[in-house]
Amino acid sequence: MSELDAFFLLDAMQKFEARLNLALMYFGLRLPQYRVMDVLDKSGKITVSDLSRNMHVTRATMSVLIAKLQKSGLIESFDNRLDKRSFYVKLTEAGQTKFRGAEAAVNLVKQNLGQSLSPETVEALNEFSRHVSRSRLD
Repeated sequence: MSELDAFFLLDAMQKFEARLNLALMYFGLRLPQYRVMDVLDKSGKITVSDLSRNMHVTRATMSVLIAKLQKSGLIESFDNRLDKRSFYVKLTEAGQTKFRGAEAAVNLVKQNLGQSLSPETVEALNEFSRHVSRSRLD
């Protein structure tokens, strides 16, 4: 049985992340901001607490990301009528426009990587990613 070369995998992921960040830089975004916008695009509106749980980050970390995106005019917040202690966030029109451009750039990076891999390798990597995401590593 072969052994997973975790450091080689980590190096590859860091290079992939660098490519994604370079593509996003042209839209004035970093990968964490893009990920927040991606979740907001899919959900429409979501509370900050649910967003932080969804992305597996602390509420404090999410609050910093949200504040920066709000300051840039890319997302807006509004009251949660059911719970006065929380509020919803969603993409603004400007945020949707910026996200669409960034999404196209991210898809191009993913497509370029995917073209050099066999369909079986892509599926194996996707399955590995799902497995790691479901597993408790601590």
